[in-house]
Amino acid sequence: MHLPPDSLFEQSQRGSEIHTGIHLGRGWHLDSPDGDMPDAAPTAPAWPLWSRSPRATLHVSAAHFPVPVPLQLSLQACAASPAHPVTLRIVSSGHPPLTRQITGPTTLRLATPRHADGTAGSAITFELSAFASPLLLGHGTDPRQLGLGLTGLAPRWPLRARLRSRLRALFPARHG
Repeated sequence: MHLPPDSLFEQSQRGSEIHTGIHLGRGWHLDSPDGDMPDAAPTAPAWPLWSRSPRATLHVSAAHFPVPVPLQLSLQACAASPAHPVTLRIVSSGHPPLTRQITGPTTLRLATPRHADGTAGSAITFELSAFASPLLLGHGTDPRQLGLGLTGLAPRWPLRARLRSRLRALFPARHG
């Protein structure tokens, strides 16, 4: 089932932190391939994380990432293959949109969002041209509709900037 991005039934997963200062937004599966839902939303979901529609978001904290830093993402698209590339479009606040063709596992570097003054954080939005079910494709037993697979995420910033950012998050009054 596909839910429109602004559906009342589409719940944000903001409680699920996948890296310090980076949380799941809308559009991600939290259930396991067999359909079991965890008793409570996990604090650190298991990798890979799969989107459940062609559009999904990550929320980046302005306290942890006050300035843009390089972010390395390891991705794959369920419906992608060398014979059938899938188009991925990434929108991050303060940066031009990034568009790539995906045919298999891919590593991308992009900058974390440039936050507007006074905001708590900004979103990175991922949009795919196609999504599919591994079961229907004959690639496994997972019956869920899967779009983008996030298999890894790592900020790549200098140690000094990382320490300053962490201090700002811990002591906002001193480092404003």
